[in-house]
This record gives sequence, C-alpha cells and structure tokens, in this order.
Amino acid sequence: MIRSYLIPILAAIPCAVLAEPKELKPDLLRFTNGDQLHGFYQGVEEGGVVVWKRDDIDGPVELKPEKLRQVVLRGGRPIESHASLGHVALINGDRIPGNVTGFNETTISIETSFAGTLRIPRDQVGMIAPSPLGGRVNYHGPFVADEWLMTNSSFPDGIPAPKKDEGDVELVEPPDEEKPDDLAEGEDENAPDGSEPPRLWDFSGAAWYWSHREAGTTLVRREGMPDRAILRCQLAWRNRLSLGVAFHADFMRPEEKKDENGNIRRFGPGEASAYPRLFGNSYVLHIYSNYVILYRCGFDEKDAPVIERIQATSTNIRLAESGAATLELRCNRLTGEISLFIDDDFAIQWSEGAEDADGVANGEGYAGKGAGFGFMVQTENSPVRISDIVVAEWNGMPDSARSLQVDDQDIILLANGTDRFAGRVTGYEDGKYVLEAKYGEFRFPADEVAEIRFARNKLAKPEEFSSEGDVQIRLYPIGRLSGKAVKGDPTSITLATAYAGEVSLALDSAVILDFNPSTSFLDDWDAQF
Repeated sequence: MIRSYLIPILAAIPCAVLAEPKELKPDLLRFTNGDQLHGFYQGVEEGGVVVWKRDDIDGPVELKPEKLRQVVLRGGRPIESHASLGHVALINGDRIPGNVTGFNETTISIETSFAGTLRIPRDQVGMIAPSPLGGRVNYHGPFVADEWLMTNSSFPDGIPAPKKDEGDVELVEPPDEEKPDDLAEGEDENAPDGSEPPRLWDFSGAAWYWSHREAGTTLVRREGMPDRAILRCQLAWRNRLSLGVAFHADFMRPEEKKDENGNIRRFGPGEASAYPRLFGNSYVLHIYSNYVILYRCGFDEKDAPVIERIQATSTNIRLAESGAATLELRCNRLTGEISLFIDDDFAIQWSEGAEDADGVANGEGYAGKGAGFGFMVQTENSPVRISDIVVAEWNGMPDSARSLQVDDQDIILLANGTDRFAGRVTGYEDGKYVLEAKYGEFRFPADEVAEIRFARNKLAKPEEFSSEGDVQIRLYPIGRLSGKAVKGDPTSITLATAYAGEVSLALDSAVILDFNPSTSFLDDWDAQF
C-alpha cells in the first residue's frame, strides 16, 4: 500500500527586519493537551472565547480559552514588521516596541505603530532601549520550523527540519516504497551510507527542543550572521548542560576520503572532532555548567580536520545543573573580538587574529569564514530548549548598562559602548533625555543612547499584579504585550493591561497569541508533546 507523507518546503531565509510574506498562510491552534488544528483565527468574544474557522466546518467554532495554549498566526510570519528595535521593557517581562515621546516623574509615553500612544507608569518600566543592538535584525525566531536544517555525520548536507506547526506543507506520494511506521516526520529511511536515520530536534510553538537520550544532530541556519554580529538566545536545560554553539560557520569541507576498507569515517555523538565536518571553517563555543571552551575549526592543507582550543584568561562560569539563562555572543570578524555574555552580564572575552603596529587585532587570522550558525547537544540524556533566537548587526558595543545597574541610581549607556552616566533621569525634552547627576544636568539625544536602566528600588514589585488568565501577544521582530483579552477580530485585539488600562492593538506584526503561556522550562520536554 502506498501512503502519503509530508515533505517540508524550505522557505527563503529573511535578511532584514522588513521582510514581508508573499502570501498569508493558515493559522495554527494548539491546545493544552498537545492537539492542534489548522484554520483561521477570527477573534475573541466576551469571556476570552476564541472564534475559529475552517473551510471544512460549517460556521465558526467557539473555544474556551482555558483549553487553548496558543495561536500561531500566518505560519509564524508577520504582515508587517517593526522598522526599529527600539523598545521599552517592563518589569513583568513585556517589551513594547516604539519611541518614547514623553517622560516625567510618574509617566512614560510611548508612540507605537500598532497601538498608538501608550502611557505607562514609570515604576513599571525597568529599561528604555532606543538602540539596543545598534544594527538591523537578520533573524528572530523560531516562529516556523522550515527555516532550519538538521545535520550530522551521516547527513552532512542537511535535511529539512520536520514541520508540525505551520501548515505550509503539501501531501505527495512517495516515489518508490512506503516509509516505515517508526520514522518521525522529516526523517529518511536511511542515511546516504545506509546508517540509521538521525534523531531530530522537535519544534513546538516558538522553541526548539532536544529531548532524545543520545546526542549528535545539529540544528543549523546557513545564513544570517554579518561580519560584526550578535547571536542571542534563551537556553533551558536539564541534567547538566553540554551544548555546542557554532557561529560564523561556512559549512565548507573537502570531499570525504574512504579508508582501505572503503568506509568513510563517521563521528560518534558528542565528539568535538566532528565540528569541522559539521560546520566547516567556524568557531564553536562548547558550554558546560561550570566552564566554556572556544574551538577554532577548519581543515589543514591536506584536508584533514583541525580543531584548536583558544585560550582565555578565565573560562569559568556558574550555571545550575538544571535551569535557564540568556546566552549572547558578540563577534567581530574584522577585528577578531569574541565576547560571551550570560544573563546580560559579561562572562569571557577572546581575541583572534593578528595585531597591527599599535597592538590592535585586525582579524586576519579569524577562522570563521561564513554567515551560518547552529546548535548541537553534546552529551547523552541532557534535554535542551532553545528559544528567542536573535541574530543582528553589532555596533561594536562591548558591554550593556545592566552590568552597572544599581539600586538607587539610573544608568544611561551611550551607543558608543563606552560612555555611561549615573544619576536620576527626570524627563525627555526636544528629543533628549535629561539626567540630573552629581556634577550637574546632562542632556543626551535619543539616537545616541543605547539603554537606560532605572534604579531597582524605584520599581514596583511584579508580584503586585496578577497575571493569571493573561494573553501574551508576541510581535515580530521584538515585542510582547500581555493582559486579559476583552474583544478582538482577525486583525486586532483589545487587552486589559495592568499598566496601561485597555489597549487595542493591530495584529499585523503579531506572530503568536499565547493563551496559556508556559512558566516552566520543563513543559515540552516529553517527546510526545
């Protein structure tokens, strides 16, 4: 018997924030029990009831919000993205994209493209970031699975990621024989050399999960990283972290040679010596719970794989055996700078390449020749979740204002990455932030400010406001708003927020509506989710 199966369709990789989909794709409804349903989101009615429509069902269907997990809009692609990364971060985790237009001791006004002007109590705002990264975003996600490839030593050229959540798949007949029942979506029956098919990463909502007992399969994107790049993501893990993160990878490798028995050398799960074969000329950061190792990868003149450990003054970090953290790499191919930040705090720095007459690295020996990046779990029985991945141009800023955030003073970090000032930010006038400091009053043009971090003891306590029953609206390329759903239609929704009252926002830049957002990093690590 011949059966139909799913073949993923690789989508074009976006290169800029303003990439617009050529056509609108179906929406996806995910239930709390793991079931999912494709169709079209029609809005929200009284009591948060979600209205859903399908072509094969007569009339709209009403669904109780407590049974829903999330709606993925248009296959995770926005109709229109924000042109700027500037945003305001609230103490409850919301990030509101937009520009500050007013500021005083009690209120901050934000002009947005999706909800007009919002007025937020000052004690609800933890940070203002007019220019947080300094350049355009090349990638933010994952909101769809088909923008990724998976590789291992048996499938070095990559196989498309399996697609479970987007709906942009087509049913076709298999060319020859039917697929075995025990294969996952996206797997082929055998590798080119006849070996077993690889275990694949699982995509769920807006995150990638590795939940298999064995290691060895990489998750990669072949494009996106400029010469001066920031790679940032949220990590969660169990049973001790052991993760390889490749960056500036070109995935180039010489033709593999057979041994005297006619076999090609295959690398086992977790072998660091596999890095050059998997990522080509690249760097790979291997992260453990207590320390990190940075490898330089490539091939010698005889096409033999080369992997070299790069020394640093200190490689120690402190991560829990199971936990979560924000990982950020800043790398500059032109000068050879590579820096690691964990939870926005500086951790380690490396310097690659030759130095000029003034002792400044010029990047001539920089090993990473490409624009790709990827992830690989490097030990058995070590589940990992990767989400909120951002790749952007880097303006060379070596630090963030968080490193100097204090209890009793506001911190302004300028976009040059070095100048920072402490005091009390008292207003925003004529496009400039006003800072009262120890030695007088200063005024900083907004376009010269990277971040403003507000004194911790002036902020409200997040637990003072209940988030039970909130819907979280996730925007592209950056942004999140949360509140109780009051009403809505396919193009807009009204939220009752704890910080700005009722807010009506257009959904053009929205990609996910979370009706029961997970607060546990363990939730989706069951392979049957």
